[in-house]
Amino acid sequence: MSATNTPPLHVLRGILRHLKKSSPCSAQTNELTLRQHIISQYRASIDLPPEKSSALRAMAYDYFVLKTDLAERARLHELDAGAEEKLSPRELSRRAAARAGLQLPKLDEGT
Repeated sequence: MSATNTPPLHVLRGILRHLKKSSPCSAQTNELTLRQHIISQYRASIDLPPEKSSALRAMAYDYFVLKTDLAERARLHELDAGAEEKLSPRELSRRAAARAGLQLPKLDEGT
């Protein structure tokens, strides 16, 4: 999906969802002001000319994709943390190969 195909409201909701997930409880006032700023920018972009509005939409979409990818990376990093103690060397090799886009050959369990 690209910035031109994604409705701006979906991007706005996604950004606000990421903001809600990532902010700690102690930073509630900062979250509220940032949330208000994002919503006001969205409302202000409605009245802009099409070329400027599409550029802002593309920037918002890129930010949304960045936040989504960073959240996924953090989730995967958390899953891999401590894998050396939990997993066998064979499973560690299989996962490393999968991360590189490779597949290990099937080996007999007896060897």
